[in-house]
Amino acid sequence: MTQKTYTSKRSAFLFSAIACLSTFSLGCSDAPSVGTVEGTVSLNGKPYDDAAVMFLDSTTGQAAGTDIGDGGQFALKDPIPTGTYNVYLAPRTVPMEEGSPEAVKIDESVPEKYWNETTTDIQAVVSEGENSVTIELMKS
Repeated sequence: MTQKTYTSKRSAFLFSAIACLSTFSLGCSDAPSVGTVEGTVSLNGKPYDDAAVMFLDSTTGQAAGTDIGDGGQFALKDPIPTGTYNVYLAPRTVPMEEGSPEAVKIDESVPEKYWNETTTDIQAVVSEGENSVTIELMKS
């Protein structure tokens, strides 16, 4: 084997090793920052609990939601990635029972715009760590 062949094989090996290590280190990047979310929902200043509250980041598609509890309190079960979320309502979770399924209903006392991720005017910024969100629904 000539010196030139040995050097080119060695260079090819080193280049391949560096490329593999670079790819490996990119795959080991830190996980995205996340935050926990809890808060309250009110309708015209009074606690509201007849729905679920939903969070949707329209740039990433990340979404989360939970039923609103007594006194308008809610807490998302798991942390979600940081970002700006459209906040809207959805029907409460209804457990499936045997027999005919129940029709989903929405509370018509709440303005329609709050029942859709594209028409809601409520946004929440989720930062790293704990986040407390106050959602104020207003009738026109």
